[in-house]
Amino acid sequence: MKNIIILFFFLATTFSSFAQDYSDSQNMDIEYNRDADYPGGVNKFIADLWHQMEYTQEAVDALIDGEIMVSFDVKPDSTISGVSIISGLGYGIDEEFTRILLSMKFKPALVEGTPVKMNVMLNVPIRVGPKSKLKTK
Repeated sequence: MKNIIILFFFLATTFSSFAQDYSDSQNMDIEYNRDADYPGGVNKFIADLWHQMEYTQEAVDALIDGEIMVSFDVKPDSTISGVSIISGLGYGIDEEFTRILLSMKFKPALVEGTPVKMNVMLNVPIRVGPKSKLKTK
């Protein structure tokens, strides 16, 4: 009987020491009523982005065809901050992409009807061809 009590006590302390700490507010799951997104959806976002992008002569000559993986925050006021290019393409494309992205407005995420900041990660295709808009100096 004594061995069972000691075993129970040992198991209880082991489980409680590895339990998740829910007192930390940053450790809580957030249930969004609506995720942050671009007005018109992802396809409209890509079309608007492509329309505004200007490329260096080097990028046009290299006929860049790839994807940019980006992480950014959509703030409650619909603006973008914290842009981080996770996987870029070079040739000045990453900088131009960031410049355009920072000028765009997204619909903020909602939690119980209140706009909140939300991190968004996207893979954005980039296709540079001979007729792409050249960057003016």
